[in-house]
Amino acid sequence: MKIIDLEHPFFTPVWIRVAIVLACAIWGLIELLNGAVFWTMFFIGLAAICGWRFATIDYVAVNRAQNPTETE
Repeated sequence: MKIIDLEHPFFTPVWIRVAIVLACAIWGLIELLNGAVFWTMFFIGLAAICGWRFATIDYVAVNRAQNPTETE
């Protein structure tokens, strides 16, 4: 069981993926301004990992796996 399944069809729209990466990065910057170094590293790292995984996952294949009856 995955805690956060980035291959879920919820993440198919590009705007959702961009919003999640930006939200994590901005929150990391807010934590940096507050002086919380651990949380800064956590959220900036989370943004980097999500951005990398979102860039490498083939969401066309994920949609095809979820809807096998649709033809292209």
